[in-house]
Amino acid sequence: MKILHVISSVNPKDGGPIEGIKQDFKYSNHHKIDMEILCSDNKDSPWLKDRRLPKVHALGPKILGYAFNLKLVNWLDINIKKYDAIIVHGLWQYHNYAVWVMARKHNVPYYVYSHGMLDPWFKENYPIKDIKKKIYWWLIQGRILKDAKSVIFTANEERKLARKSYHPYNVKEKVIGYGINGNPYKLRSIDKLFFKKFPLLKNKRIILYFGRIQEKKGLDLLINAFHKTYRKNSNLHLVVVGPHEHTFYQKILILVTKLKLEKYITFTGPLYNKLKWSAYKSCEVFCLSSHQENFGISVAEALSCSKPVLITNKINIYKNIKKFKAGFVSNDTEQGTIKNLKLWLALSKAEYKKMSINAYKCFKNDFHILNSSTKLYNMIKFDYSKK
Repeated sequence: MKILHVISSVNPKDGGPIEGIKQDFKYSNHHKIDMEILCSDNKDSPWLKDRRLPKVHALGPKILGYAFNLKLVNWLDINIKKYDAIIVHGLWQYHNYAVWVMARKHNVPYYVYSHGMLDPWFKENYPIKDIKKKIYWWLIQGRILKDAKSVIFTANEERKLARKSYHPYNVKEKVIGYGINGNPYKLRSIDKLFFKKFPLLKNKRIILYFGRIQEKKGLDLLINAFHKTYRKNSNLHLVVVGPHEHTFYQKILILVTKLKLEKYITFTGPLYNKLKWSAYKSCEVFCLSSHQENFGISVAEALSCSKPVLITNKINIYKNIKKFKAGFVSNDTEQGTIKNLKLWLALSKAEYKKMSINAYKCFKNDFHILNSSTKLYNMIKFDYSKK
């Protein structure tokens, strides 16, 4: 079976969806799937050299915030019949429209991952953008989802929230889940890499934040909570891993200076490959205080390294964390984040060890890519068999 994944960009800085595709590709032979990607990146984009990617058709450049790219429609018109199904990642951009038009023309089924983009949080916090989205929903986006073979959600919580987004809401819903493969490196090869890069952090009790530095991730909550916690635990250190280009980063730097935390917080920038996994291995706990998160690839990555996670109930996989007792869950507030930190700090060595074991069990049972990819491709193969 031949599957085409369509996504605006395969740039790893854009977050979890492309990482999920890379992880999925690793098991494509297991599922007897021939996988390719269509995107609007420039052909000379450096991230296209990533060996973990399947064959990529890069048709950039894209223009405007809508990621308009007429080449997508023309390419799909010629090539879409070569594929048994199309999987579209994300909403509100031109690649959605291009697939919709050509899939209907050539009678090729397509599936859409919303990746949390129907969460009402965006409506509440970006009212001007919401007006534009309402109009676009009525004109195009709602129809794209209505005609999809299925709209795929990574958690049941995400599906529930999506129903509160835009109307009319006529969607064939499926909850498939999402997953990763975990650390691909031998422990010996990554064990001390992070501390070689950041030697001053050796022997510190590291709280790790891993993700884009933007408002919805709640990093300001974590920093304020850390400020009210670290004084009684002087060996604590907050490590923030993620790209710095977002304007919210400047607000975070001002906050750190105001609280005089420069010596207690390290901003590493983005980390990749062995250094990335070494960061996970070097921390004691992972923390993400998001106001909105449909899945949270970084949460699953931390779990795969047997690290307890401190998250909010706005991360849609929080019930899995509670079920396995793989960490602590709170409200997305400063007080909630403080509560999580205090609960973690109060753990005995034996309790921490037990929670670390639970973290890996949670990953293996609920978030391993083999489980989610099996569900996805079994669904597509079943739909294909009914043609």
